[in-house]
Amino acid sequence: MRRTRLEVLLAAVLSAVVSLAAAETAPPGAPATPAAGSPATSSDTADAPQARIPFANHGGIYNWQVVDNRTVLIQSQSRKWYKATLFSPCFDLPFAQRLGFAANADGSFDKFSAIKVRRQNCPLVSLVETAAPAKTPKTKKVDVTTAAPAAAPAVPAK
Repeated sequence: MRRTRLEVLLAAVLSAVVSLAAAETAPPGAPATPAAGSPATSSDTADAPQARIPFANHGGIYNWQVVDNRTVLIQSQSRKWYKATLFSPCFDLPFAQRLGFAANADGSFDKFSAIKVRRQNCPLVSLVETAAPAKTPKTKKVDVTTAAPAAAPAVPAK
């Protein structure tokens, strides 16, 4: 069964209300625990301030790189890198050759935006600034002119 964006939003709001109610009834000094069913967030995205890419609908996004089916690294025109964490797994994401970035009404891209892959709409949970991804080493080319020639098979004498 496919959930609509409204159902996903209602589930997130309900989860937030449940966690706030649990936090109010907990004794002072007790650590807050996330509600069951709420999306898992890593410690680096929970502590970092949420970012915003301006003019995403007018060339504000320069480059992107898929990490897995829930994470995309996005580079803005100012060459800053951002880590976009998705609300749920986006199954076509690792195989995508192009992405659509659904910007807000003001043209910016933030945690309230979505990434479109083929016919799947993937809403974001967070968008935080991050370091540039590590560059992959280039493959070494083999010079075929200096390679040793293949040995010819020996022909048996008659």
